[in-house]
Amino acid sequence: MVVVYTLYIFDRHCECIFYTEWNRGRSPLSTDRSTAAAASGRSENSKEPANTAHAVDGTGTHLAGDPQRPLVWPTSSTSTARRVSPESPRNIAMEEETKLVYGVAFSTRNIINKLNSKDGPQGGNPGGFMSFATNTYRLHYYESPTGVKFILTTDIAAVSMQPVLEMIYRNIYVEYVVKNPLFNVDPLVSSPIENDYFRAVLNNYIREISSTASIA
Repeated sequence: MVVVYTLYIFDRHCECIFYTEWNRGRSPLSTDRSTAAAASGRSENSKEPANTAHAVDGTGTHLAGDPQRPLVWPTSSTSTARRVSPESPRNIAMEEETKLVYGVAFSTRNIINKLNSKDGPQGGNPGGFMSFATNTYRLHYYESPTGVKFILTTDIAAVSMQPVLEMIYRNIYVEYVVKNPLFNVDPLVSSPIENDYFRAVLNNYIREISSTASIA
């Protein structure tokens, strides 16, 4: 089956407007257990269930974990999402992580475009960059016609997630974000996605594909 680790969504201004994770603890992108335990003030032998980890919001308030609601970043103070703080236990700060992930994907896409002599005048992905793999995870890339970029990380067994990313864009992002009358349509302003329906449908879809055979 497909093991999905994380999803990043970047707008046309290169800003991360949505991040969520499902199997971060199993991902090579995560910090090790001892570091996470030390950073959160708990020992590795703590009796607290692993799937009830706590997030910390910008005010230092701990938010009780819900195993059915993955952590989300970025969020506003009024968001009902189960938040992941930029200072939460992980290899690097959340903001720095999103910049690194975008930089790696953007640079790889540009290299492929230049090697294929297909670098379009307005960017885009004419070279057809879809994914790359390390020995521990695979990164999948999808760029929409409007310049919104979706980056998904999975285990290395997932060969192609293009149908999944296109499904997320066309049937979930467009339906629950773009068509939402409360969505900020100002092309000059970056706003985080804080739509509960979007998060719920996305979470259900990822859980559905994670329980089926890997997509070839």
